Amino acid sequence: MARWITLSRGLATAIAPGLLGMLSPGLSAQTLAMPASDPVSVSRGGAGVAYGKSLEAAALNPALLPTLEGRFQFFLAAGEELESTQTTPRSNQRTVYSTDRNRFLPAFGLAWKVGKSVGLGLKLDTPFLRHGTLNNETPVRFLGDELDLKAQRVELQLGLALRNNFSIGLGAGFVKIDTASGISLRGLIPKDQTTGVSGTNPSEGLFEQRVTQKGSATAPSFSAGFRWAMGPRWTLAGAYQSTVRGTLTQTARFSDEPYRIFGNLHDATPVTGLDASTVVGLSRAVAGTDRIALPSRAVLGLRQRVNQVFTWEADVRYTQGTQFEFPSMPSMTTPSGAVKVAYPSGPFTNFVGLSLMGELKLAKTWVVRGGLSLDQASRKDEDVEPLLGGQRSSGFSFGFGWQVAGGEVNFGYQLRQAQDQDPLNLDGFWDVAGYRRANAITRVEGMGHIFSIGFKKIF
Repeated sequence: MARWITLSRGLATAIAPGLLGMLSPGLSAQTLAMPASDPVSVSRGGAGVAYGKSLEAAALNPALLPTLEGRFQFFLAAGEELESTQTTPRSNQRTVYSTDRNRFLPAFGLAWKVGKSVGLGLKLDTPFLRHGTLNNETPVRFLGDELDLKAQRVELQLGLALRNNFSIGLGAGFVKIDTASGISLRGLIPKDQTTGVSGTNPSEGLFEQRVTQKGSATAPSFSAGFRWAMGPRWTLAGAYQSTVRGTLTQTARFSDEPYRIFGNLHDATPVTGLDASTVVGLSRAVAGTDRIALPSRAVLGLRQRVNQVFTWEADVRYTQGTQFEFPSMPSMTTPSGAVKVAYPSGPFTNFVGLSLMGELKLAKTWVVRGGLSLDQASRKDEDVEPLLGGQRSSGFSFGFGWQVAGGEVNFGYQLRQAQDQDPLNLDGFWDVAGYRRANAITRVEGMGHIFSIGFKKIF
């Protein structure tokens, strides 16, 4: 045991300098992946793969199911996830805030101890969530002005204790994926609107039309984990979540918002006196690509129960961001041809993250929790944009549990902030020659919140 204590101290010594560095000013942004969906795991900052005797932690690692107390237990939780982003082009210094900020966040888990060494479980959570809509005052709208990604997962779980101090677990289920995206595009208004622009049929202006698309898919998922109690106070555990891949059933349409008319030359002010109803009526929305892939993640956690009052855990996770794939933005066809703009999505990279939590029992009926989560950037700084993000990330969490009515009421909250970035590929303008980038800096900022409340009961 002394050897493991020495090892853990060495690990803490190695991690601490990097942790302090990651806490330096300028860090942080909410990521695509959620830290958790239930109040306990949210308040722990997403840590918990080694936290035995916790149903919420068993949702992260099925190998913890045999450690649970009682024969049957469940939790039910509901909360809200909020995220906001803002863009400020240096060309006009006009800050635009995103809308469509809130999402309902449900969570559910149950476990049944079949015997001393076998546990069954069922969980519902939201592993991925990202959303936001930009208005028509920002030039970023020409690259994409709406994105919505929601993935809800249901898995059956099995945990098996091979020895008193070692167990393994498996989970299998499916993920329901819903997506939406939108973009503002401009088409030419020919003098004769029934045919395309030509030398004898010049353009009299441009119409701007929002094009949106929605898609859904159901894809299989699985998870696996292990737990090793190295001693009475130390536990080492790991968990793996599979990649989720699917093909979206997708439709595209013109937004209900009225189109706007602009002159042939670059001008940010709409014009009047020009009718474009005929050319808009002959134009059609076209959906983008239909492939979706959400990355896998592996987590390794070390937990120490210092005494009967305080327990801490550190989890290190590795996310394969290169697996992430999102459908391209929709486009449109007009009598003058196809109109599309490539969204500056930039490739995602694999990255490492850290979660650190502490749990303190104040009395027989009260427990308080706190957590910190940090992630490396999943994209290069110049590829960051307001809809998919990709900056380095951090979250600061707290919560509590209160034993009442024969069960436990739990509350969890996490603050998620965003690193300021100044990419050059977001500002641009659109005239009769088409869309062109301005190569001017656009400040991208953002932040978010998660809160959840739930009730757990042990029978």
